[in-house]
Amino acid sequence: MDIQKKQTETYVLSKLERLDPVTVYVTNYNLGQGKIVIECFGEAWAYYWGSMGDRTLQQFVLSADNAYLANKLVDKTEQTDFDKIQEDAKKLGSDICVTSDVELAMQADEMAAVFGDDWYMDLPTCSTSENR
Repeated sequence: MDIQKKQTETYVLSKLERLDPVTVYVTNYNLGQGKIVIECFGEAWAYYWGSMGDRTLQQFVLSADNAYLANKLVDKTEQTDFDKIQEDAKKLGSDICVTSDVELAMQADEMAAVFGDDWYMDLPTCSTSENR
């Protein structure tokens, strides 16, 4: 077993509109190899890149396309379609506004009033790439 101590840089993004603080942990193992962990409100997303040329992870991430990064960090291909929920609610005369699973859970009573008691059984979904 080989144990190596590596320095991890921590970045905290705060005062973000409608978003809790985001903590980003970046570890460069070697030039061209690194891992990123992004944490927000108890959720975390991570990815390791083993071949980024002669760049640090920070340089690589800054040069990468948003959709590429999202596809690497998000391990699921479907997510709740919050836009569709709001669209359907508006058609039914409600102004429900949800943009996350947490907000959805916090408005469970309102969701039940608009969509019925089993509202959570058939939530609309969309591809994660549609929102990136």
